[in-house]
Amino acid sequence: MDKKAMYKISYGLFVVTAQLNGRDNGCITNTLAQVTSEPNRVSLTVNKANLTHDMIAESGSFTASVISCGADFSLFRRFGFQSGRDADKFSGFTDTKRVSGGELIVTKGTNAYISAKVCQTVDLGTHTMFIADVTDMEVLSDEASATYEYYQSNIKPKPEAVGTTPSGETIWRCVICGYEYVGEELPEDFICPICKHPASDFEKVSGGTEKEEAVPVGTTSDGQTIWRCTVCGYEYIGDELPEDYTCPLCGVPASEFERV
Repeated sequence: MDKKAMYKISYGLFVVTAQLNGRDNGCITNTLAQVTSEPNRVSLTVNKANLTHDMIAESGSFTASVISCGADFSLFRRFGFQSGRDADKFSGFTDTKRVSGGELIVTKGTNAYISAKVCQTVDLGTHTMFIADVTDMEVLSDEASATYEYYQSNIKPKPEAVGTTPSGETIWRCVICGYEYVGEELPEDFICPICKHPASDFEKVSGGTEKEEAVPVGTTSDGQTIWRCTVCGYEYIGDELPEDYTCPLCGVPASEFERV
């Protein structure tokens, strides 16, 4: 059974935002869908590990900004590659507007927003499905909506395809965010610490020949030093890594890099 067939389903992509007790938060999701037109209702499924989930459950409302093909990876890095429990995702972010429901919407890299009030919840174990009545909506631009497949092909940076570590251990990579797990077997109950997707969304990384699969060991062919992000595997080339450097893929600081 080829699990990649699931990725062919035409999902949209959204920044779902919530507001509670004066705090704003949001996360990336591909699980918003219209369920009825009369009344106009949508469903939204959110992982219980997300702070946004708890804020929606308590506030009873949310807004979804529809991501367009004009979005860049920084939007996904801000709202999808860090937790609202650890960071203020809206800090320093000005491409927003507060709508009538109280939530902030994202105004850059999006083409519409939909606000909704929860009328029913369904417990799905690891997730909750919120059924909600649409209370407000507006088209922001005519740019096409980004699908999940478009994100994978055109927005998400392509990581280097390496299959084993220098010591021969196997690498498993999350197909959603690129996080890498090192180990001969990936536990069935493993959850990606970055995007919260399950083990079924990881794939065993493979390169070409066994020699080609080996990870680079310290310097490039012209003698430059390689620094690798221990979270997502992104590599920076330079004799020194700037102290204020931030990983362009997952957003972690220079302290999370190691010299290869």
